[in-house]
Amino acid sequence: MLAAALVLAASAAADEPRFATTVTDINRVGLTLSNYGFFGNNFRSRSPSLEYPLGSGYEHMSRAGLWVGAEALGDDGLFTGVTTAIVDNAQGSNGSFETEFTPVGNGLRQLSRIANSRFYSPEAISDQDFLCSYNDQTVRDPAGNQHERHRPLDILVEQRTLAFSLEVADAFVVARFSIVNQGPALRHVYLGLYSQFVSGDKNAYSTWPPSTGSGPGSWYYKTRAEFDSARRLYKEHYCAGTPYPEGCQFAYCPPWAGVMLLGVSPGRVEDKTVSLAWWTYSPGDTLRDSDAELYSILANPVRMDPRDCVPNTGCSPIMVMGVGPFDPVLPGDTLHVDYAFVAGMDEATFLRNADFAQFASDIHFVLPAPPPSPRLHVESGANRVDLFWDDSPEHVEDTTSPAPGHLDFEGYRVYLGLDRQNPGRVAQFDLPDTAGFNTGLETIRLETPRVFDGIPYRYHLSVPGLRDGFQYYGAITSYDVGDGQVPSLESGISQNKFVVVPGPRPGESARGVTVFPNPYRVEARWDRGAQVRDHYLWFANLPRHAMLRIFTLAGDLVFETRFDGDRYQGESARGLYDRRQDLDTSPPSLSGSSFAWNLITREGQAVASGLYVYAVEDLDRKAVSRGKFLVVKSDRESF
Repeated sequence: MLAAALVLAASAAADEPRFATTVTDINRVGLTLSNYGFFGNNFRSRSPSLEYPLGSGYEHMSRAGLWVGAEALGDDGLFTGVTTAIVDNAQGSNGSFETEFTPVGNGLRQLSRIANSRFYSPEAISDQDFLCSYNDQTVRDPAGNQHERHRPLDILVEQRTLAFSLEVADAFVVARFSIVNQGPALRHVYLGLYSQFVSGDKNAYSTWPPSTGSGPGSWYYKTRAEFDSARRLYKEHYCAGTPYPEGCQFAYCPPWAGVMLLGVSPGRVEDKTVSLAWWTYSPGDTLRDSDAELYSILANPVRMDPRDCVPNTGCSPIMVMGVGPFDPVLPGDTLHVDYAFVAGMDEATFLRNADFAQFASDIHFVLPAPPPSPRLHVESGANRVDLFWDDSPEHVEDTTSPAPGHLDFEGYRVYLGLDRQNPGRVAQFDLPDTAGFNTGLETIRLETPRVFDGIPYRYHLSVPGLRDGFQYYGAITSYDVGDGQVPSLESGISQNKFVVVPGPRPGESARGVTVFPNPYRVEARWDRGAQVRDHYLWFANLPRHAMLRIFTLAGDLVFETRFDGDRYQGESARGLYDRRQDLDTSPPSLSGSSFAWNLITREGQAVASGLYVYAVEDLDRKAVSRGKFLVVKSDRESF
């Protein structure tokens, strides 16, 4: 009996739907997506919701989700139903709690067309595809602000997101929905995307979510929204207040962001009614608490003007962009609708990115593919960085190229700099042929390849003259030769973008343990953000395995940690590396003898100004080093 009970329990657990989320990170858009029709993270954490550029801290959307409305036939006759992935809800709430969709299968599946990616698949469309399925067939009781008992439309949704690392396509993520009718015929079907675009700089907030009582105050009511009917594009920008644009203070959060309707099938989007409805954020409003009312929003042909929502007047726009009707939708029929989440650093660039997203849709997302970026290994040293990479891009065929054997690889470009979003090019190497600089690859080719994780890395470049303790961002890209009709194409920087902090390796420096800067003054040049937990100082020349302790002059223990140079990745200092936010790079490459302390005590409090004593115990040699350092605090920082 016990064995049978265990089997039944295991079977029940296996049948539980698996709600899953992930974040796109192959290009400059960091979008949280789920396997239940919900997008964004509702600002539950500082992880990207819709962050652009990824790594900047500029957020643009709290949440979004699919709506499907129809006249359907139930056991008790005809009814009007709307299945929603999200309705108005409080910041920080859990989207999986209120969605009316239930995941089917195992989470989210990732594919890539990049030949040397571990997710490579010939089935991939883009550089980063995420696939999932969900249905609305689970009857749900009212929950949160879903005030009616959910009545299934008997639909299955197959969702696929697409993201490209090509520079011309690195500012949008496409969401494709295929809606399959698995029940009786549906009539007057409308599809829509609900969204709340609200832009702001999360680096300015010491507490989260960005409500009225934190940082510069709530950014929910500082929104300038417009609807471009010709492009079917809803666009939004941070705006502090009227008059527009003088009162907006664009510099606080420069980028634009929005969502556009790319297309539908069967039929053409030009032959459908495209609507835009908006209202001010109001969870639990009785005007939108029934399926009949939600359906009327989708089916209303009016395109409301979001400019009527004036910034900083208590208006925070919620938007639904609908399209339809599709009639009838018979059992087994499938509807398709594509939306794109788009961004840009200024309005002109934003519109150009939107136009390219539409172009990509029109050609069915068959975009050209340059050689992939190489596999890359990064090592930190004193005032330098060593880069090792493999030659896999040289062996990838491009069947569209007239080059011999369809091998059109031409060269490598190396980027490195302090600018996170735009690291500068520091070197370029190309084949000795009729194109480019003809430098050849021999100057960087290793006589004996270095092997990492079983893969031979055949090239090496050392970049000297760097400053210890500073974060340098970089990448190595590949580019092809091009031809008379198509210019040379370069792989995206985001494919192998890295961050590295130069510093002496264990045993590389004759000096003992050092602290820098010393004295430490808050807002050191490498500090990012104005919050206490964004600050840090460095302990350098540590033994590979050590115990670090910090004391006041009176001998009180302030902080202690066990240091392992082989494993440490900077997680001790949020300003150096925060795995929730820093998704545009892998963890920082460190020297193995450096530790970043965020000036937070073991009780979780910020240290005061003063002189401190440190003791470093070498756990291998059983030796102890001691020293002092000075901290000078600022009255401008917030926790």
